[in-house]
Amino acid sequence: MSDRAPLLALTGGSGFVGRAFLPAARRAGWRVRHLGRRPPPEADPADEWAFLDLMAVEGVDFSGCTALVHLAAHIPSDHGDPAEAERCWRINALGTLKLADGAIRAGVRRIMQASSANAYAPAPQPPDEHAPLFPGSRGYYLGSKVAQEIYAAERCRGEDVLLQTLRLASVYGPGQRSGALAAMAGAAVSGGPIRVLGGGGFGADLVHVDDVVRAMLLLLGNEEAGPFNVGSGVRTTMAELAQLLSGQTGAPVVHEVEGREQDWGFPALNIDRLRALGYRPMRLADGLLRKV
Repeated sequence: MSDRAPLLALTGGSGFVGRAFLPAARRAGWRVRHLGRRPPPEADPADEWAFLDLMAVEGVDFSGCTALVHLAAHIPSDHGDPAEAERCWRINALGTLKLADGAIRAGVRRIMQASSANAYAPAPQPPDEHAPLFPGSRGYYLGSKVAQEIYAAERCRGEDVLLQTLRLASVYGPGQRSGALAAMAGAAVSGGPIRVLGGGGFGADLVHVDDVVRAMLLLLGNEEAGPFNVGSGVRTTMAELAQLLSGQTGAPVVHEVEGREQDWGFPALNIDRLRALGYRPMRLADGLLRKV
């Protein structure tokens, strides 16, 4: 690759989305400088690395970078723990603000950040990018992602910098190590049973990680700014997911009785804005074949 290829600063390169994005970004002609406390184990020998601690952002090396892609975040292991509120705010909100400030001061003119579409206020219709953000659950984490968006937009206001915010739905795909879908897919592959809590009414917009990567590259190639919903446009319940996996693998489905009231989950997303740019997500049934 030519030394003249544009240089991209990347946080979260060792995360689920980051691992899928890296090879695609290289194929698209980007050089990569990883920002983190240590180089990721998946780094290419040609990649660069600079130190970053999102708890205490200072002196980050953005020299030569034309874009910043910020995927790193703190996600609590226990969303109900109040002690996580401060950590989420310091890393996800304040850390992003300081990171964006450093990038802008260094002359970076494009910032892409990952946020969460699960932060939309509960609504009967699929929310578009103008819908209000006010999470109905997981507030310590999702509240920090809302603050992250506000802080980044405020810092970029009035600057010659393009800010693109990816409001990601529930991402799945090969290499996923946690979450209900990963557990259910793992059970399906091993012959089951696929366990579903209660009636399986919890639902979300499930988007394949390859679609997220395609959306990222699509946006890196144009000058559209602002928030973008990145999802499939379809809400899938855990019961529906279990039946799809069962149909593909033959594994049995078992419903486990749960005493407490079930969380409804999250709506499908309105993805018209991204569709207008050429985004076409895959069907869940096709994506699961890549997963299982």
